[in-house]
Amino acid sequence: MEVLFYGSAIAVIVLLLVLIVSGKWRLLRHYTILDFFQLICIGFVGYFLYSAFYYHGLSVLPAQVACILNYLWPILTVCFSCILLKESFSIVKLFALFLSFIGVIVVTHQPATNKIPDKLSLSGYICCILAACLYAFFNVWNKKRGGCQLINMLIYMSVSTVFAFLCCLRTGFSPLNGLQIGGLLWLGIFIDAAGFLLWAMALQSSHSATIANFAYLTPVLSIFLSSLLLNEPLYITSFVGLAFILFGLFLR
Repeated sequence: MEVLFYGSAIAVIVLLLVLIVSGKWRLLRHYTILDFFQLICIGFVGYFLYSAFYYHGLSVLPAQVACILNYLWPILTVCFSCILLKESFSIVKLFALFLSFIGVIVVTHQPATNKIPDKLSLSGYICCILAACLYAFFNVWNKKRGGCQLINMLIYMSVSTVFAFLCCLRTGFSPLNGLQIGGLLWLGIFIDAAGFLLWAMALQSSHSATIANFAYLTPVLSIFLSSLLLNEPLYITSFVGLAFILFGLFLR
């Protein structure tokens, strides 16, 4: 909850500055109380609860297991888009998503980190699957809501900041060192502010199935960046998984 609070709070500051500099704050005059209520609900369910569930899953499961379960969300996003947004679908798109998901499983199955999860981590499995469902629903709900994505994301992050802070009041705050502060700044600026905003804008611009498949490049990039920046070894599974994912993107 501390990580979620700090990351969301930093994102709020960044997005607020962008909103002011861009002049889009004037659009707030056109928002009604009902609009704000809808955005608060979307932010609570789709960002705060998603992050809370996924962070818990990461804390009790091996990272690769949590990652695989979390990456059910692109497939679920497409399914929800067909139901709620009436977007067209095809067997080819489903097969492409399936291939990319297999690629994620192969990429994250690194021999050096191959662990058998503790049987007591059932809550981790449940939370990661719930997180994937919530984030998929968030993507579709936000796309259907439309509007200025900068304002939307600012409200979502504000909601997350408030609720994470209330949770932290019960558990207290831990002292932070320089490395942790740097990590939180990276998380808040580049992941929560820039990453979520750009992803929301991308979903608005095209068919959900087309955009969602690109999400499967994330684990591959993570593996290669870990090798480059952290000197972690690359395995044949990285390249095999990449082949599956690229073929899925080609079929989209």
